[in-house]
Amino acid sequence: MPRKDLVPVAPPPPPEGENSAPNTLRTPETGAVARLLRSLRGLPEARREYGPGSMGLAGWFKAETAPPTDVTARFREVYQRVREDEPVLPDEAKRHLYLLVKGMLGDEVPSYLEDNQRRLEKRGLETREVAVDTEGRLTANVEVVRDALLDAIHFGRTVVLVGHSKGGVEAMSTLSLHPELRRHVRAMVALQAPFGGSVIANDLVATPSLRRLLDVAFPSLFQGDAASVEDLSYAKRMEFVRRHPYPADVPTVALATSRLSRRSLMRPLCAYVNERYGWACDGLVNAVDAEVPGSRVVRLDDMDHAEAALTGLPGFSNYYPGDITETMVALALESPSRGLQQG
Repeated sequence: MPRKDLVPVAPPPPPEGENSAPNTLRTPETGAVARLLRSLRGLPEARREYGPGSMGLAGWFKAETAPPTDVTARFREVYQRVREDEPVLPDEAKRHLYLLVKGMLGDEVPSYLEDNQRRLEKRGLETREVAVDTEGRLTANVEVVRDALLDAIHFGRTVVLVGHSKGGVEAMSTLSLHPELRRHVRAMVALQAPFGGSVIANDLVATPSLRRLLDVAFPSLFQGDAASVEDLSYAKRMEFVRRHPYPADVPTVALATSRLSRRSLMRPLCAYVNERYGWACDGLVNAVDAEVPGSRVVRLDDMDHAEAALTGLPGFSNYYPGDITETMVALALESPSRGLQQG
């Protein structure tokens, strides 16, 4: 899930005669923001009643699923080689098709996952962006990912899935729901995917005042379904994972991150989660909730949720998306025993 204000603040209408951006404000009377403002004026005053929120829910699956294997040391070794422009991908890498799945609001954010995709193509790999509705429901997007896999299979291709945030959840969910496809998937790379749920999504749907705002803002501003945010709540993830466990036979590497820094663009959300719950968070997902059971996991405490998918400003971001993606793909394609021996 890329960085986006969770409580949208509407800008003033543009001056008369000024051109507005496509698909945003068209006129003060009919634009999405104007419709949102009219709707909000009709809402009753929300009580400041927050309740328990997400207390006690982070990492809920730890007690009932296979633990991941920490390969952070191996990640740092390969990442340093990537930074020095040394080759790290195995020869087999060029035999696969790389399907990239965007996260929440990915279609709304310029350059989202572009650096990731460009890096893979620079290394001579064939890529495709899966045309999920980034503001749509998980069940619908699972079918889109399934169709992309079937198309690759039709042409005799094996696939490496690369999903960021909600896109990672949808890619993993496809493999959970469609076991017949797993043998065609060489590996899964889950970048900051809220496997266990997103604390921010959970608080949005669990806090009455925020839920009312979400129900109005999400359809008005993004033509999206507010229930797609609820899909990432702890309750919905519990229900899904317990009914459809993630398969152990797909080589998977997960990136679990957090960052509490004044240089992070996600600091307000990271600080909110830290102050309210004391949890390590990347701004949208707790690090522990991004760990996929039975996978190899990379744990970084200096990366926020935007850094894996968006190129940040020098001095503010610690990582580049292309470097992260190349390193994670290299880990996903290497023997797990090698990572353990050298990590």
